[in-house]
Amino acid sequence: MRIRAIIFFLLLTILTGCVQTKVIDNLTLINAGGIDYIDGNKIKVTGIYTIYNEQKQAEDNNITMTMNKDAGILDHLSREATSPVLIGDIDIVVIDMKTAKRGIYPIIDTLQRNPSVGSRLFLVISEGSAHELLMGKYGPEGNAKFISTMIETNIKHRDIPNTNLHMYASDFFQEAKGSFLPILKKVTDEKLLIDGLAIFSKDKVVYKIPTEDMFYFKLLVDQHNKGSLDVELDGKGVTIHNIRSRSSIKTDVKKMTVDIEYNMTGIITKYTGKKLQNDVIKKIAKNGEEDIEKKIQKLLTDFQEKGIDPVGIERKFIQQNRSFDKKNWKEDYKKITFHIHSNVTISESGTLE
Repeated sequence: MRIRAIIFFLLLTILTGCVQTKVIDNLTLINAGGIDYIDGNKIKVTGIYTIYNEQKQAEDNNITMTMNKDAGILDHLSREATSPVLIGDIDIVVIDMKTAKRGIYPIIDTLQRNPSVGSRLFLVISEGSAHELLMGKYGPEGNAKFISTMIETNIKHRDIPNTNLHMYASDFFQEAKGSFLPILKKVTDEKLLIDGLAIFSKDKVVYKIPTEDMFYFKLLVDQHNKGSLDVELDGKGVTIHNIRSRSSIKTDVKKMTVDIEYNMTGIITKYTGKKLQNDVIKKIAKNGEEDIEKKIQKLLTDFQEKGIDPVGIERKFIQQNRSFDKKNWKEDYKKITFHIHSNVTISESGTLE
């Protein structure tokens, strides 16, 4: 037994010596990145890494450089840093709108090819400079944690449809559905806000869904059991909080029609009128249904005119119709007639008067 123990110890020592170890304190762990268009083929790249002081408080540091858009980003970051750079812990990449309108495929390709980058990485578009957005001071845990938590919270509880690097790339490489990303805007050095959704044609931003219409888009592309619907009744403001919903999209290739049905159950969390009676509640529900149908119709018409399909209407035709022929899809898409049917049920037990 003693001889076996000695042999085991010697083997363990040899094997341990063969493994390349990396001490965390001697590395620069990038947890947020930013890309800004400069001119021509030049871009500005910002890498954010968080260190903790003696009081265990997060402090953001950055590496910023200008480089050719086709050059190796990680190699250039390493040249500017005082220690080896790793991006395996990166939570979010912010791309400025100028770059997004020119095409972000090289960025997506670079991130996807790096095996250390997680597929759940968040991609966002910035109104204004991505560098300036990342230079704010938004929370005690550092900007990367704050921004990624902000996006995740709005996906789970508000109006951003589910999205990440993997989902964007999946939509991008499948011709039957377009892609989208959330837009962030820096208000002050301590405040960010969600500023809509960027809709892509291939890898370029061509359309923006404003914040107030994100609710309607999400119900088309994602499960939407949170979020709020704002409606008006006789000039009074009403907010209906969505507690349960489901939607369906059915296509008819012979008639070239799309029927969208949306059912929502909610509670009234805000009402600026005097008193909520049954007849008032029914009117609020009716106005909500009309708003949903009108807003969805407007979005779908805009998408047709732009020749973009972030909802995946083509994918629905492929899935539901064996005789579907995609050869003439671009022209057929413009001729589709959409029928929107919505049903809003207000749960009186949760109504605030």
